Amino acid sequence: MNSRSRSSATVLEPWVFGGLRVAPALRATGALAVRWRAEGGEWVRPVVGPADWRREWLEGTAPEAVWAVDFPPGADERALAEAGAAGRVFERAGGRILRRGAGAELRIALAKCDRYLATPAGARAARWRWVPAQALPVGALVVVARDDEFLAGVLASRWLEVWRRGLGCRLDVATVRHFPPPWAPDLPRGALSREREERRDAVVRAWRAAGGGLADFDPESFAAEELNAAVAAAYGWPAAIDDAAALQRLRC
Repeated sequence: MNSRSRSSATVLEPWVFGGLRVAPALRATGALAVRWRAEGGEWVRPVVGPADWRREWLEGTAPEAVWAVDFPPGADERALAEAGAAGRVFERAGGRILRRGAGAELRIALAKCDRYLATPAGARAARWRWVPAQALPVGALVVVARDDEFLAGVLASRWLEVWRRGLGCRLDVATVRHFPPPWAPDLPRGALSREREERRDAVVRAWRAAGGGLADFDPESFAAEELNAAVAAAYGWPAAIDDAAALQRLRC
Protein backbone atom coordinates (compact mmCIF):
# COMPACT_ATOMS: atom_id res chain seq x y z
CA MET A 1 0.00 0.00 0.00
CA ASN A 2 1.28 3.48 -0.81
CA SER A 3 2.14 5.14 2.51
CA ARG A 4 0.42 8.37 1.45
CA SER A 5 -2.91 6.81 0.45
CA ARG A 6 -4.24 5.27 3.65
CA SER A 7 -7.86 5.34 4.76
CA SER A 8 -8.81 8.45 6.73
CA ALA A 9 -10.04 6.08 9.46
CA THR A 10 -6.42 5.31 10.39
CA VAL A 11 -4.62 8.52 9.52
CA LEU A 12 -4.88 12.13 10.61
CA GLU A 13 -6.11 13.70 7.37
CA PRO A 14 -9.42 15.11 8.71
CA TRP A 15 -7.64 17.19 11.37
CA VAL A 16 -4.44 18.35 9.66
CA PHE A 17 -4.21 21.60 7.70
CA GLY A 18 -1.70 24.06 6.37
CA GLY A 19 -1.51 27.61 7.70
CA LEU A 20 -3.84 30.20 6.15
CA ARG A 21 -2.98 32.96 3.73
CA VAL A 22 -3.96 36.37 5.06
CA ALA A 23 -3.33 39.42 2.88
CA PRO A 24 -0.97 42.03 4.36
CA ALA A 25 -3.75 44.63 4.07
CA LEU A 26 -5.80 42.61 6.57
CA ARG A 27 -3.05 42.57 9.22
CA ALA A 28 -2.22 45.26 11.72
CA THR A 29 0.10 45.99 14.63
CA GLY A 30 0.36 48.70 17.25
CA ALA A 31 -2.23 51.47 17.44
CA LEU A 32 -4.05 50.30 14.30
CA ALA A 33 -4.48 46.82 15.74
CA VAL A 34 -5.84 48.36 18.95
CA ARG A 35 -8.40 50.32 16.94
CA TRP A 36 -9.45 47.30 14.91
CA ARG A 37 -9.82 45.23 18.06
CA ALA A 38 -11.92 47.92 19.75
CA GLU A 39 -14.35 48.04 16.84
CA GLY A 40 -14.05 44.57 15.38
CA GLY A 41 -14.20 42.46 18.53
CA GLU A 42 -14.28 38.74 17.71
CA TRP A 43 -13.65 39.44 14.02
CA VAL A 44 -10.10 40.60 14.77
CA ARG A 45 -7.84 37.75 15.84
CA PRO A 46 -4.19 37.41 16.88
CA VAL A 47 -1.98 35.85 14.24
CA VAL A 48 0.57 33.11 14.85
CA GLY A 49 3.15 32.12 12.25
CA PRO A 50 6.45 30.22 11.98
CA ALA A 51 8.51 33.18 13.23
CA ASP A 52 6.76 32.95 16.59
CA TRP A 53 8.54 29.65 17.30
CA ARG A 54 11.67 31.70 17.99
CA ARG A 55 10.22 32.80 21.34
CA GLU A 56 8.62 31.14 24.35
CA TRP A 57 4.92 31.51 25.11
CA LEU A 58 3.14 31.66 28.42
CA GLU A 59 0.72 28.81 29.03
CA GLY A 60 -2.70 29.48 27.52
CA THR A 61 -1.53 32.49 25.52
CA ALA A 62 -0.29 33.17 22.01
CA PRO A 63 1.90 35.91 20.52
CA GLU A 64 -0.20 39.01 20.03
CA ALA A 65 2.13 41.27 18.05
CA VAL A 66 0.11 40.94 14.84
CA TRP A 67 -3.67 40.91 14.46
CA ALA A 68 -5.84 40.17 11.43
CA VAL A 69 -9.39 40.80 10.30
CA ASP A 70 -10.98 37.41 9.71
CA PHE A 71 -14.50 36.09 9.28
CA PRO A 72 -15.59 32.44 9.67
CA PRO A 73 -17.66 30.66 7.00
CA GLY A 74 -20.91 31.42 8.83
CA ALA A 75 -20.39 35.20 8.88
CA ASP A 76 -22.57 37.50 6.77
CA GLU A 77 -22.94 41.14 5.78
CA ARG A 78 -24.13 41.99 9.28
CA ALA A 79 -20.81 40.77 10.67
CA LEU A 80 -18.92 43.03 8.29
CA ALA A 81 -20.95 46.00 9.47
CA GLU A 82 -20.48 45.08 13.14
CA ALA A 83 -16.71 44.99 12.65
CA GLY A 84 -16.59 48.73 11.99
CA ALA A 85 -13.26 49.95 10.63
CA ALA A 86 -11.95 46.39 10.44
CA GLY A 87 -14.94 45.34 8.33
CA ARG A 88 -14.47 48.29 5.98
CA VAL A 89 -10.79 47.39 5.54
CA PHE A 90 -11.82 43.82 4.76
CA GLU A 91 -14.20 45.00 2.03
CA ARG A 92 -11.75 47.52 0.53
CA ALA A 93 -9.05 44.85 0.37
CA GLY A 94 -11.36 42.54 -1.56
CA GLY A 95 -11.53 40.05 1.29
CA ARG A 96 -13.81 37.05 0.82
CA ILE A 97 -15.63 35.05 3.46
CA LEU A 98 -14.68 31.49 2.55
CA ARG A 99 -17.65 29.11 2.54
CA ARG A 100 -15.85 25.96 1.38
CA GLY A 101 -12.39 24.57 0.85
CA ALA A 102 -9.49 23.96 3.22
CA GLY A 103 -9.55 27.48 4.66
CA ALA A 104 -13.21 27.19 5.61
CA GLU A 105 -12.71 23.68 6.99
CA LEU A 106 -9.81 24.82 9.16
CA ARG A 107 -11.79 27.71 10.60
CA ILE A 108 -14.71 25.39 11.39
CA ALA A 109 -12.37 22.87 13.03
CA LEU A 110 -10.71 25.54 15.17
CA ALA A 111 -14.12 26.75 16.34
CA LYS A 112 -14.63 23.33 17.93
CA CYS A 113 -11.36 23.46 19.92
CA ASP A 114 -10.06 25.40 22.89
CA ARG A 115 -6.53 24.96 21.52
CA TYR A 116 -4.74 23.26 18.67
CA LEU A 117 -1.29 21.90 17.86
CA ALA A 118 1.00 23.55 15.35
CA THR A 119 4.59 23.32 14.18
CA PRO A 120 6.58 25.10 11.46
CA ALA A 121 6.61 23.15 8.21
CA GLY A 122 9.79 22.37 6.33
CA ALA A 123 11.87 21.53 9.38
CA ARG A 124 13.61 18.21 9.85
CA ALA A 125 11.91 17.71 13.21
CA ALA A 126 8.55 18.80 14.59
CA ARG A 127 8.32 21.49 17.29
CA TRP A 128 4.74 21.09 18.45
CA ARG A 129 3.19 23.87 20.52
CA TRP A 130 -0.31 24.38 21.85
CA VAL A 131 -1.94 27.48 20.40
CA PRO A 132 -5.17 29.01 21.75
CA ALA A 133 -7.96 28.46 19.24
CA GLN A 134 -8.65 32.18 18.86
CA ALA A 135 -5.19 32.64 17.29
CA LEU A 136 -5.20 32.44 13.49
CA PRO A 137 -2.47 30.12 12.11
CA VAL A 138 -0.85 31.60 9.01
CA GLY A 139 2.02 30.81 6.69
CA ALA A 140 4.10 27.65 6.56
CA LEU A 141 2.60 25.85 9.54
CA VAL A 142 1.30 22.32 10.01
CA VAL A 143 -1.88 22.60 12.09
CA VAL A 144 -3.58 19.73 13.93
CA ALA A 145 -7.04 20.92 14.93
CA ARG A 146 -7.58 18.61 17.90
CA ASP A 147 -7.20 19.31 21.61
CA ASP A 148 -5.95 15.81 22.37
CA GLU A 149 -2.95 15.21 24.62
CA PHE A 150 -2.65 11.57 23.58
CA LEU A 151 -2.39 12.52 19.92
CA ALA A 152 0.02 15.32 20.84
CA GLY A 153 2.28 12.82 22.58
CA VAL A 154 2.17 10.47 19.60
CA LEU A 155 3.15 13.27 17.21
CA ALA A 156 5.92 14.52 19.52
CA SER A 157 7.52 11.07 19.73
CA ARG A 158 10.42 9.97 17.56
CA TRP A 159 8.10 7.78 15.51
CA LEU A 160 6.84 10.72 13.46
CA GLU A 161 10.47 11.51 12.65
CA VAL A 162 11.04 7.86 11.68
CA TRP A 163 7.99 8.14 9.40
CA ARG A 164 9.24 11.40 7.86
CA ARG A 165 12.69 9.98 7.14
CA GLY A 166 11.11 6.88 5.66
CA LEU A 167 9.17 9.07 3.23
CA GLY A 168 12.37 10.94 2.38
CA CYS A 169 10.86 14.40 2.78
CA ARG A 170 10.81 17.36 5.11
CA LEU A 171 8.01 17.85 7.58
CA ASP A 172 4.87 19.01 5.74
CA VAL A 173 1.10 18.74 5.86
CA ALA A 174 1.00 15.56 3.77
CA THR A 175 3.57 13.83 5.98
CA VAL A 176 1.50 14.45 9.10
CA ARG A 177 -1.86 13.82 7.45
CA HIS A 178 -0.89 10.30 6.49
CA PHE A 179 0.97 9.39 9.65
CA PRO A 180 -0.86 6.37 11.17
CA PRO A 181 -1.63 6.77 14.90
CA PRO A 182 -2.06 3.74 17.18
CA TRP A 183 -5.84 3.97 16.70
CA ALA A 184 -8.35 6.37 15.19
CA PRO A 185 -8.17 9.72 17.03
CA ASP A 186 -11.95 10.05 17.14
CA LEU A 187 -12.47 6.64 18.73
CA PRO A 188 -14.52 7.34 21.90
CA ARG A 189 -12.63 6.69 25.11
CA GLY A 190 -15.43 4.44 26.24
CA ALA A 191 -14.65 2.20 23.28
CA LEU A 192 -11.05 1.65 24.39
CA SER A 193 -10.07 -1.59 26.06
CA ARG A 194 -8.59 -1.36 29.55
CA GLU A 195 -5.15 -2.04 28.08
CA ARG A 196 -5.48 0.77 25.54
CA GLU A 197 -6.79 3.13 28.19
CA GLU A 198 -3.74 2.44 30.35
CA ARG A 199 -1.40 2.94 27.42
CA ARG A 200 -3.18 6.15 26.47
CA ASP A 201 -2.75 7.51 29.99
CA ALA A 202 0.95 6.56 29.95
CA VAL A 203 1.46 8.57 26.74
CA VAL A 204 -0.32 11.60 28.22
CA ARG A 205 1.81 11.47 31.37
CA ALA A 206 5.01 11.18 29.34
CA TRP A 207 3.94 14.04 27.04
CA ARG A 208 3.31 16.30 30.02
CA ALA A 209 6.63 15.34 31.60
CA ALA A 210 8.40 16.20 28.34
CA GLY A 211 7.00 19.73 28.33
CA GLY A 212 3.41 19.22 27.24
CA GLY A 213 3.57 21.52 24.23
CA LEU A 214 4.59 24.58 26.23
CA ALA A 215 8.23 24.53 25.13
CA ASP A 216 10.63 22.51 23.01
CA PHE A 217 12.20 19.48 24.62
CA ASP A 218 15.50 17.71 24.06
CA PRO A 219 14.93 14.60 21.88
CA GLU A 220 17.89 12.96 23.63
CA SER A 221 16.54 13.56 27.14
CA PHE A 222 15.19 10.95 29.51
CA ALA A 223 11.71 12.51 29.22
CA ALA A 224 11.82 12.09 25.44
CA GLU A 225 12.92 8.47 25.79
CA GLU A 226 10.02 7.83 28.15
CA LEU A 227 7.61 9.37 25.65
CA ASN A 228 9.01 7.26 22.81
CA ALA A 229 8.63 4.10 24.89
CA ALA A 230 5.06 4.97 25.93
CA VAL A 231 4.02 5.61 22.34
CA ALA A 232 5.69 2.40 21.16
CA ALA A 233 3.68 0.52 23.78
CA ALA A 234 0.49 2.19 22.55
CA TYR A 235 1.23 0.75 19.11
CA GLY A 236 1.78 -2.65 20.71
CA TRP A 237 5.41 -2.77 19.61
CA PRO A 238 8.26 -4.57 21.38
CA ALA A 239 10.06 -2.37 23.92
CA ALA A 240 13.40 -2.51 22.08
CA ILE A 241 12.06 -1.96 18.55
CA ASP A 242 14.48 -0.24 16.19
CA ASP A 243 13.68 2.44 13.62
CA ALA A 244 13.63 0.10 10.61
CA ALA A 245 11.16 -2.28 12.25
CA ALA A 246 9.00 0.63 13.45
CA LEU A 247 8.86 2.12 9.95
CA GLN A 248 7.84 -1.23 8.49
CA ARG A 249 5.00 -1.51 10.98
CA LEU A 250 3.87 2.07 10.33
CA ARG A 251 3.70 1.30 6.63
CA CYS A 252 1.59 -1.83 7.05
